[in-house]
Amino acid sequence: MDDTGQAVAVDTEQELVPHVPLPTLDTVDLSLVVVAGRDVVERFPDVLAALDGNDDLAGVPVTVVHGADVDVSSWPLEGRTVVVAPSTAEQDLSDCVYDLVRTAPTRFVAAGFDGRTAWEHRWAREIAVEVVQLREVPLESGPALLLTGRHAARPLAARYVRDQLTARHVAPGTPDAAYLGRLSLSSAQTLLESVDAHGTRIDLLFFLAAKSLPDLSEPPWRYRVALTGRDGDVAVSDEVALERRIDSKGVVRWEAFTAGLDMTGVPAGHYHVVVELVTDDPRLGRRRHVRPRRGALISARTVSMDLPDGQGGTRTLRYLLHTTRRGRRSYMTVQVGSGRAADLRWRWTLLKKDARFIARGRGNKRARLLRLVRLLTLPFFARKQIWIVGERTDTAQDNGLHLFRHLRTTYPDRDVYYVIDTSSPQYARIADLGNVVEHSSFRHTLLMLHASVLANAYSVRYLIPRHWAAATYTRHLVWRVGALRVYLKHGVHLSPTAVKRGTTGYDVCLTVTPGETAALKASSGYDEQLTEVGMPRYDALVPTPRSRMILFMPTWRKYLVTKVLDGAVEGERPFEGSRYERFMSGFLQSPRLQRMLEEHDYRLTFLPHYNMASRFTDAAVAGDRVHVADANSVAIQDMIRECDALVTDYSSVHFDVAYMGTPVLYVRFDEEEYDTLHASPSWFDHRTEGFGPVVEGLEPSLDALEELLARDCAPDPRYVERVEAAFPYRDQHNCARTVAVIEEHLDR
Repeated sequence: MDDTGQAVAVDTEQELVPHVPLPTLDTVDLSLVVVAGRDVVERFPDVLAALDGNDDLAGVPVTVVHGADVDVSSWPLEGRTVVVAPSTAEQDLSDCVYDLVRTAPTRFVAAGFDGRTAWEHRWAREIAVEVVQLREVPLESGPALLLTGRHAARPLAARYVRDQLTARHVAPGTPDAAYLGRLSLSSAQTLLESVDAHGTRIDLLFFLAAKSLPDLSEPPWRYRVALTGRDGDVAVSDEVALERRIDSKGVVRWEAFTAGLDMTGVPAGHYHVVVELVTDDPRLGRRRHVRPRRGALISARTVSMDLPDGQGGTRTLRYLLHTTRRGRRSYMTVQVGSGRAADLRWRWTLLKKDARFIARGRGNKRARLLRLVRLLTLPFFARKQIWIVGERTDTAQDNGLHLFRHLRTTYPDRDVYYVIDTSSPQYARIADLGNVVEHSSFRHTLLMLHASVLANAYSVRYLIPRHWAAATYTRHLVWRVGALRVYLKHGVHLSPTAVKRGTTGYDVCLTVTPGETAALKASSGYDEQLTEVGMPRYDALVPTPRSRMILFMPTWRKYLVTKVLDGAVEGERPFEGSRYERFMSGFLQSPRLQRMLEEHDYRLTFLPHYNMASRFTDAAVAGDRVHVADANSVAIQDMIRECDALVTDYSSVHFDVAYMGTPVLYVRFDEEEYDTLHASPSWFDHRTEGFGPVVEGLEPSLDALEELLARDCAPDPRYVERVEAAFPYRDQHNCARTVAVIEEHLDR
């Protein structure tokens, strides 16, 4: 704030108002709340000292909020109002601050959760700007107005908005609706999830991460999206309402919207992507820059659109989404023009971006070096179409292996490569196919810098070289390489909410059944990217002669500590004594299990999940009919093909077994715990759609298994009908369909 009281310019990212004279805050009906969040506790005394030294905030009443678990004996709290929250958890602090706002004696309340000691000067300026904007607007919201500065916490703003909409009817188009929409936009993270070209329009999918409460009614405000540059907006969307979005835990929130931008009249240039609140009152206006999510960047590349030129012909518009060093803003570079000259101009534009980044890119030396290596080696790869296939860094047993084998045997002259650690026990399975590249080697690096297709059965982090930081790859390399991202996946997605386009950014995502496709389409943000062609590994699902072997293959639990060694734990609850451990031990060590296997002449192989394998090293078993397999060395698909029946809890491998017509038994022993702590809601009901009976507990599981053995693992007709209805394809052409889909996308 200017001490002379002169007009002060307003940051265009924060507001949509002209220069205004700012008031002295001690003359405003205002109170402040400063919050000692978990990440600022250690330096909070410095924050308080900085507040004391800020003349702009002198005379404004301040309340300090901290958690009950914090030692404040050394803090300068004398003369301050102090409120103690139950803990330093963000939700507890936000709830405490909300009560202060609700009972505040002042018209305005500003709550600061930011821990930097320099923020209080900018915060004072933001508060003054908001006061100027809001004090003359006829608002009914209150008793106090929560100011929308960047330092407010999302849970606080979300609860305030929900309660204001619940307390009374807020009509669209009113100042109160605009104020609440502004508050929600100001406190949220504005995230760009994807960009798709359709005709002359690009559709942008946004995630307004506002932590809105699930019981929020439909918000009465609207947003619009714009491409803006030095000379103002060049494309503006229609007004759009918020849409429901299903989060990764299956909770529905009003936090998404899709906006279309007509690119017909957009001139060449470099633009920001911004979101703004729709309002007729400029005092309530709010505009935010948009942060691109990882998924938007991973799928970014040069896109060409044919647009009408107004004279009966067409012209070509090229655009490229990219970001800055820290990834805080979404940029779009646009070029208009057709023919070879335009193509050369675009290449020159990209080369200039490379040159500027290599010469002056701040902070990331590795990214600059990689961009330089790519430029220098480009002539050696200019006419090649590089396909890179993989799974985990040390595995070759899933869809990656089967697709790679198909490509090497059907198209031996193609530039297709598989990346894996050469020290892996599974390396030998794939070495004879040729074109196997050591993971993280220099050759791997070169191929990644020139790849046309990246086809992976797991997260892309397993495919990139270890010495590349994920943020470096997504912000500085992906959009420059432009490889097609293909998700081969490693099983049917029973919990589709775990797959989000904003975090994964696939161009092609394989699905198996119509139910899975519909569920992903409803919750993931994917649509035309979903391709119902089956999975490559299904080509090898041909039953072997009877083996007299039962395969027991449960999945893992992310809430349990799954690794034995200290420093490598993943969950929060101990494995020892858990329901999981008790059931597995009781089952594997059951004398009854040994007896029934002997009686019916079967053996049982227990194959623990990859993430649980270390917990079952040297596990005790009932007898010689029970065997614990090594998850790191066995060929899982061979075991699936050989088994006469599958016992599992929730593993999606039951689709593979059912695909062959092999009986399945589902054993449940921790259903409520699994549903609340591990899984998100599933579209698949095992009891009504599953391929075998569902039983609960140890003894019922042994009962059901004994019944299955007694009929010599013969399929039950009830479940045969379900299998036939579930799969559109039950053949050995899954790899061929996958390759055809990839080639179709490459042709586009």
